[in-house]
Amino acid sequence: MTSPVAPLVGRHAELAELLAAAGVSGPEAGGAVLLGGDAGIGKTRLLRELAERASTAGHQVLVGHCLDLGDAVISHQPFAEALRALDPDRRDALVAAHPALEPLVGGGDAADRGRLFGAVVDGLETLAAAAPVLLVVEDAHWADASTRHLLGYVLARRRTDRVRLVVSFRSDDLDRRHPLRPLLAEWVRLPGVRRLDLSPLPDHDVDALLRTRAVSALGAHDVDDIVRRAAGNAFYAEELLAAGRVDGAVPESLADLVLVRLDELDESARRVVRTLACAGSPVPDDLLAAVTGLGPDELEPALRRAIDHRVVARSGETYVLRHALLAEAVRDDLLPAERRRIHAAYLAALDDDRPGVAAERALHAAGAGDATAAFAAHLLAADDAARVAGHDEAAQHLEQALRLTDHAPADVDVVALVLRAGRALSLAGRLVRALSFVRQHLDAHPEPGPDRDRLLLGLGELSQTAGRDDDAERLSGELLAGLPDDSPLAVRAHVLRARVLADQWRDDEALEHAERAVTLSDRLDDPATSADARAAATRVLARRTLAVDDAAGRYTELADAFRAEGDVMGELRALHHRGFLRLNSSDLDGAAHDFGELHARAVATDHQWAPYGFDGRFFGALVAVLQGRWDDALRAAHLPDDAPAEIRGSMCALALLVAAGRGDVPDATDLAHVESVWRDDITVPIHAGAALVDLHGDAGRVVEAIAVHDRVAHDLATTWAEPRHPSRVRAAALLLGQLAADVRRRGPGEARAHLARADELADVVGQVVDRNPPFGAEGQAWLRRFEAEHDRLRQLAGETVDPVALAASWGAAADGFARLGQVHEAARCRARQAPALRATGDLAGAAAAVAEARAAAERLGARPLLAELDDLDGTGAARQASSDLTPREREVLGLVSLGRSNGEIAAQLFISAKTASVHVSNILAKLGAASRTEAASIARRDGLLDA
Repeated sequence: MTSPVAPLVGRHAELAELLAAAGVSGPEAGGAVLLGGDAGIGKTRLLRELAERASTAGHQVLVGHCLDLGDAVISHQPFAEALRALDPDRRDALVAAHPALEPLVGGGDAADRGRLFGAVVDGLETLAAAAPVLLVVEDAHWADASTRHLLGYVLARRRTDRVRLVVSFRSDDLDRRHPLRPLLAEWVRLPGVRRLDLSPLPDHDVDALLRTRAVSALGAHDVDDIVRRAAGNAFYAEELLAAGRVDGAVPESLADLVLVRLDELDESARRVVRTLACAGSPVPDDLLAAVTGLGPDELEPALRRAIDHRVVARSGETYVLRHALLAEAVRDDLLPAERRRIHAAYLAALDDDRPGVAAERALHAAGAGDATAAFAAHLLAADDAARVAGHDEAAQHLEQALRLTDHAPADVDVVALVLRAGRALSLAGRLVRALSFVRQHLDAHPEPGPDRDRLLLGLGELSQTAGRDDDAERLSGELLAGLPDDSPLAVRAHVLRARVLADQWRDDEALEHAERAVTLSDRLDDPATSADARAAATRVLARRTLAVDDAAGRYTELADAFRAEGDVMGELRALHHRGFLRLNSSDLDGAAHDFGELHARAVATDHQWAPYGFDGRFFGALVAVLQGRWDDALRAAHLPDDAPAEIRGSMCALALLVAAGRGDVPDATDLAHVESVWRDDITVPIHAGAALVDLHGDAGRVVEAIAVHDRVAHDLATTWAEPRHPSRVRAAALLLGQLAADVRRRGPGEARAHLARADELADVVGQVVDRNPPFGAEGQAWLRRFEAEHDRLRQLAGETVDPVALAASWGAAADGFARLGQVHEAARCRARQAPALRATGDLAGAAAAVAEARAAAERLGARPLLAELDDLDGTGAARQASSDLTPREREVLGLVSLGRSNGEIAAQLFISAKTASVHVSNILAKLGAASRTEAASIARRDGLLDA
């Protein structure tokens, strides 16, 4: 078994359970595990991770495989393989101690079974005397009889818990007559033996797995299709990806694998399987009988045989094939006429009163070749899905219907269907897909006219919601240029333009369009559009003339009005703006409350993944991160399995912020989800980028930290047309902090390049300040932080920096973050203020800063900050003695840090070489340093230079 080469995606709970049950992380456990799961479900990958962890924990890991060799069996194959893998000296010593093992390692005369079995147990105990042994036996479903007997003997006769055993098997290969099946039931009753069965991976983990592979050529929709078809089986997903099949037939090699079980079924059972393959959903007995034409005497035995061969599974009172790809492979294997007959039989047998019948009718009408019936059924199925907030399913049915418009009635409004499908995708949290879908249909309407106008407005509204303000501004401009000002579409275009301009802080223009929309919508007696326009106007007025509480009150009134009208999106938008009003006014407690209310309303109205609705969860979690309520943030980031991939990536970005603060190794699954939506949601590069700069920098990977910063800057400029986005101040401050830490760790040799980079960042920050509205309290705190980090870097690089001014800069940044309630950032600034205060001689102030920072870091579990504080404390009394340096010793220390010899110091300070030597000796003693180099490093770290 080779070591894992890629990070484990998903299965973290199963790995923890396996490590404990196998006695690796929980030595008190029984130490024997029977690990089951279907073929391709991920057993081998999990066992590789187990072996790696066990080896790291000091276990001797032995691995043996059972092989599918048909009649050419090799007795005791996995035990022989495991023992032969020992290094020759250990193997020879083991055989010398237990001669009956010799036949297993390739020599000696055959031993009787009793002696051999006893020698295996004794040999494992001998090996375990030096270190615990983990024996992994893979694929026991292929084990020969001798191996099965030996496995049972070892499980029953282990005499010490230092011998651990894990046996894997394919549960889908164990029909009722398989010889391993009764043995598993027997073994699991032995003391210390536990059975674990792997279930299919959740879709979001399969999605993350695919995104750790080379999927750059695939779009999100293609990845979603592979996820759907793989149905939680990692091997199937990777095979589909490797074959490049995101639709169409199952790859031949994979089809052969999943169809092999059908070879053992008789014709009646195969007819059942073929019928179920075309079903699309679980099938009850009566429907199955009607479609197959089999009577009870034939149907029931056929079902039993298919179930026993692990082809069919029972789901309550219905039946399904065990895996979606099996159904695909069976369907692909049908003759076209055969497939149409089965679908037509379903269509004739369906009961109109059966729940979900419209979706089934759509499937079977299409399969039977009746496109007209399929179109009508898809529309009914979309209505059914929308009634139960199945937005994703509604969108799928609408997309299918749009592919059949050639068979639709002449009066069907195709553009209305397109916009409805786009809205359904948006409500399902698939905003990027919605944009792509509507844009595709807009491109199909190049000529001016009512249809193009409606598509322009729909795409513009989606673009503004997605933060694509340049697109939304262009689209609304095209609309307003070509429509009469008092047309209903033009009024909505005015509202859209007001929102976009407000996003860009072009308040005068935004207010003009909002007020125009209010006037026109009132004239047209359109209260819904009037309310939207008033909300846009309130957003501008909240920034210009209204007190925060007054503006919040207006948003509350608007939300109530929208709710009374049944306009869910209007209500959520108003609550969203109220939350941002609190956030932008630095009222984190108020923002947390408002975003909490927004999330609760989104959940109550089945809009939790919709635009504005999801913001309640996201920004509520972001506020929790800022306030240091990191566990609350992680709970919010833990999403249900059915959450859309776009949503999951955004929440994983916040989880990375917590990982950076705590110094945790980032979860590979989180990284994969973040990468998958990096260019789809501007919040992802902003927050994940900040986290990754610190994660890389704190681990000493400053080159990678710089690369992340530069990638974020590039993507803000190219993908979002925001080269001077305000978030760049925070990003620059964080990167400067890591550059300074790098100089502190490695000395001034790195300083020149880092100083040049700092000057570039200072230019960028200056441009950001000049090209954005006046910064609020948070922006000001990050500006102070940037300035302090810049001066800190200059000081560590050997430049002259006034320590009093530096201490004041750090104090201003810390106070700013503290007033905002941003606990972690305030503590980091206090920690960096301490050396500057110490350099001014304010030892009490430095001690208070360290104490304040340490209290916060301990409360948060912020290990990187605690390590920084420990480094500041250093050698205790010796570090305190640094304050006793005389002015002349500080001068000498500065020259020592520049690499000057005693002679050169003497010449520069007009003292004798002997006096210089005495000063250097005193400095080393006071700093607790063993060498001139260490003294220079301590001086840079503690801010003693040029003080």
